[in-house]
Amino acid sequence: MKSIPRASTQKNVNHVVFKSIVSRLESGKREKLLVDAPCGSGEFAHYLRDIFPNLNVIGVDLFTEVSDKNFEFHKMSAHDFFKKQKPASVDIITCISGIMCFDGIPELMSTFFSALKPEGILVITNDNIMTIRDRLNFLFFGHFKRFKLLYAKAEGNWNIILPQALVAQLYKNGFQNLHVKYTSTYVEDLALLPIAAIIYPIFLIYLLLLKNQMSLKDRIELFPFRMLISRHYIVTAEKLTSV
Repeated sequence: MKSIPRASTQKNVNHVVFKSIVSRLESGKREKLLVDAPCGSGEFAHYLRDIFPNLNVIGVDLFTEVSDKNFEFHKMSAHDFFKKQKPASVDIITCISGIMCFDGIPELMSTFFSALKPEGILVITNDNIMTIRDRLNFLFFGHFKRFKLLYAKAEGNWNIILPQALVAQLYKNGFQNLHVKYTSTYVEDLALLPIAAIIYPIFLIYLLLLKNQMSLKDRIELFPFRMLISRHYIVTAEKLTSV
């Protein structure tokens, strides 16, 4: 099997995304539709079509022009695409390293849910600003590492979304069976392990004592120790109810 392309995201992210959806892609004989929005230069979408020739893949991106492609491509915003998409018509939606570039997150989650078939899955990845690296950067410089202190008029990464806020939006819009994984740890992040080892037990006690309907298991999955040293997180959610 060809190696999974990293494309325009952090290392190992697309590998985790692929593992999250591969069982769905391999199951059953029915033809499936996957929408990758934003698809960037189309490397991941192209890879999926190579591995699964019978998979229908649609790539959506507002800022990129994709030339070398073996999939259907639409140069438009994700909001506009899913508003036009027939309800309950998509099996899988992947949104890789794009949520930080979008306006109207609640509306976008609603259109994702509407477009998915019952038992369809949504995979969203995002930069993690809960790391020790980001906390120190904010303490000394007033901004998180992947998000600038000063923005240009047409800036890419600007919408800072905490993992707990993204999870809350998914639940609010009807998604169920949420799973969160953290990945993309670099050598310089490992150097901060001693600080993480001091902070996490204090944080964990605080987390477990908070009054909230979320189970202890789900809290720890949302905020594991790896949260402090991993630069990216992946949320997988299912649509289990019919439209």
